Amino acid sequence: MFTFRADGTIVHLNKTLLTWLCADAEDVIYHDFTDFLDKGGKLYYQLFVQPLLRMRHDVKEISFHMYTAKCDFHCLFSATAFEKDGDGELLYAATVYKVTDRKKYEDELLKKKQQADIEKEIKEDTLKQVAYDQSHLVRAPLANILGLTALLEGMEVSDEVRDMIDLLRTSAVKLDSEVIKLTDKLTA
Repeated sequence: MFTFRADGTIVHLNKTLLTWLCADAEDVIYHDFTDFLDKGGKLYYQLFVQPLLRMRHDVKEISFHMYTAKCDFHCLFSATAFEKDGDGELLYAATVYKVTDRKKYEDELLKKKQQADIEKEIKEDTLKQVAYDQSHLVRAPLANILGLTALLEGMEVSDEVRDMIDLLRTSAVKLDSEVIKLTDKLTA
């Protein structure tokens, strides 16, 4: 926790924040709060947080990366305005929640999710390739069967053999149709 003026000058801070910053009080007191933010945080503070504090006198859970020459950490920053001793000067009481471990955990989860997505994509591609290969392995003999049934249909055979040829052709056409449907589903 720390207290700072409207211009960002730190006027008080607790030992916990000093420990997190790996600094002595003299290194922090009467320095600008934004001196301990990275460039993006400094810009964000100046463009968004500071105007909000002036208008609303309150901000909650702003993500910042604080650092000194010795230490750095991710934190959530909240601040509320209060008037000092009735003299009209606004000060801001700020609370900093160190979220470095949480940030590491979130980053680790994100990496694992990305890895799982890559593995899923590889498995899907493999399954599609297997389906494609297997469908061609099955469809080639089916094409032969259909070709042979077409040749047999042109021959003079008994009615009983003709019925068997029709049954063979009908079954081969149905099987070919099912293989095509399955392949289309897997490769879509």
